[in-house]
Amino acid sequence: MSSPVGSHQLTDKEKRVILDAIAFLEHFYFDKKMKQASGLNKTDYEKLALINSVKVKWALGIHLKDS
Repeated sequence: MSSPVGSHQLTDKEKRVILDAIAFLEHFYFDKKMKQASGLNKTDYEKLALINSVKVKWALGIHLKDS
């Protein structure tokens, strides 16, 4: 999947907005789906892996820049 803007071109503020949106999705989609009998499927786990990768890379970048 490609994005129209490379993440290196986003400001820290823009990244924080995206991270907040991701947190919203995690709470209202993944947390609720995990509590259902069917649980998460393979695609959900792949999405979570991608989300975690983005969060770690951006959080480290934001943290290092704020120091």
